[in-house]
Amino acid sequence: MRLKCALFECCFTSTSSDTIPKRSKSKWKIFQYKELAKATNNFNQSHCLGKRGSAIEYHGKLDDGREITVQSFNEDERYTLEQFVNETVILNYLPHKNIVSIYGYTFHHEESLLVHEYLSNGNLATHLQSEKVENNTLPWPMRMNIAIDIANALGYLHYYGIIHRNVKSRNILLDVNFCAKVANLHLSRKLPDGVPLSATHVTSDRVGSSGYIDPEYLTKGQLSIKNDVYSFGVVLCELISSKLVKSWVLDEEYNLATLLRGKIEKQALVELLDPRLGFQSNLQIMQVMNATAELALQCMQCPQELRPNMEQVVEILNCIKQGRYETNSTIKALKVFHHAELEEATNNFETCLGKGGYGSVYYGKLQDGRYVAIKCFHEENETEQTIKQFMKETEILSLLHHQNLVSLYGRTSHHSNKNMLVYEYISNGTLSKHVHEASCKLPWQTRLNIAIETATALGYLHDSGIIHRDVKGSNILLDGNFTVKVADFGLSRSLPDHVTHVSTIPVGTRAYIDPDYYLSGRVSDKSDVYSFGVVLFELISSKPPGSMVGTDYVTLAQFAKRKILNRELNEVVDPSFWHASDKNMMEMVTAVAELAFQCVQCPKELRPSMKQVLETLEGIRQGTWGFSQTT
Repeated sequence: MRLKCALFECCFTSTSSDTIPKRSKSKWKIFQYKELAKATNNFNQSHCLGKRGSAIEYHGKLDDGREITVQSFNEDERYTLEQFVNETVILNYLPHKNIVSIYGYTFHHEESLLVHEYLSNGNLATHLQSEKVENNTLPWPMRMNIAIDIANALGYLHYYGIIHRNVKSRNILLDVNFCAKVANLHLSRKLPDGVPLSATHVTSDRVGSSGYIDPEYLTKGQLSIKNDVYSFGVVLCELISSKLVKSWVLDEEYNLATLLRGKIEKQALVELLDPRLGFQSNLQIMQVMNATAELALQCMQCPQELRPNMEQVVEILNCIKQGRYETNSTIKALKVFHHAELEEATNNFETCLGKGGYGSVYYGKLQDGRYVAIKCFHEENETEQTIKQFMKETEILSLLHHQNLVSLYGRTSHHSNKNMLVYEYISNGTLSKHVHEASCKLPWQTRLNIAIETATALGYLHDSGIIHRDVKGSNILLDGNFTVKVADFGLSRSLPDHVTHVSTIPVGTRAYIDPDYYLSGRVSDKSDVYSFGVVLFELISSKPPGSMVGTDYVTLAQFAKRKILNRELNEVVDPSFWHASDKNMMEMVTAVAELAFQCVQCPKELRPSMKQVLETLEGIRQGTWGFSQTT
């Protein structure tokens, strides 16, 4: 079984900061009118690019060689442009690769001029409108990349409280490489400082374009970041159909969302898809376009609260692009937490639960009452490797849901420089603490249940094509009922279909790492089996996974194997079990020792699979497995 994702993968592209310089005025350049007149040959008609909304656009070239687009607004638009310049100063400090770069502005008599970079491939609407012949069609992979670019840009704007308010295909420009850049932000509005991104404001100031505008914003004046999400859903429909929204004859009651929902429910979506995109001869393209249509429908849901936010949309699109999706189902993504929200939950990160090489884990309580453990990666350790671990853990746990895996509730934004993961809080600490601390002795039956639940979790991972790569006692958490929750997926790897191993630099914890993997660099699911064998030895011995003997480091696996081969199992097993009067328990301990011995065999081909390990453990618990029946 390969896991099919309902969301994911996020591209970590931003290097932005959470702290924005406080300035009273924009530092965009104020151009001299004569400078722009010279660049456009006195606004000659041959330089006119046409009209976009209320602005006339001209192409020009500055003395420094930069090609520019000059937007000319009439006097009625002056206040709107001034408000934009003052409110969105943030864009001057934190430019984004998917937002058109603004170079400056000027106010001249009855004219207001905005100057930004020139994009040679025009706007998305023009490309969709002009596709009359097959060889002029934007291929589907390019359209998917365009959608991801747009979503990244809107997610960035929303993170800093900016609502675009006029997302449409004409405001999506394409550079020479067809990288999409969101343009025409002069109608955008910035939420006041301290106002949550989830907030909705009622306003009488309603702007936007017919067909793209959120019905709740149009009819009720409900302004929020979810207005842009609705408009983006419309753009997704245009991308899969090659038809602009104006091509559909729709009214307020029968809008594009209603049309799309009807086609999906009647399994007639093909009637909306552009046949030139190849879905008729390519099942994978068909499935990806279906998943994209489902996402578009989610983006256009009413009420606004049912829509994903743009960062979740980015995750879902990346997942769809990589072929990890489920059609005919609701696609969900992780909650994106703001730093201020986590600061409040942890009382300014007051209670530290533990520290590691990656950073620290803090205890907290969310506003909805859930107790959480917040894994915070240290900023000074924000290397490429730690960022990869952050992204990998996000990816794995957003795809996987199992009662014996720790639940990931959400993460901080990709646009934040503080990378944090928000997990369910597991109250009883780690298996290592309970096994190795004298004050926390676990009874045998509890240990056997822990072994079975850990094996269940690992078996689920392996069935899903995931190798944990860091199975150890400190990554096995226990709740109040001593139920296992396997944690820490920062080192995990996906194993493609029909592949037995992947080559990689060995990682993990010394005493638990598979010797075959360490020597060859080839990791497989049998590497997790080895590590689990070490955990079994810990459970029956209460000994640490490794220790120094003189000048040599000896692992528990090495020690236990040698003792078992010398028929000295009594030196491996915890004396409290070995000297117990319960004969049935002693037989079970012995059987688990035999199983652990098999798990740490070399070469790896001699080891059982996790499925076989689980069957053996359940047989031991039920008393249906004897000493020699553990293969």
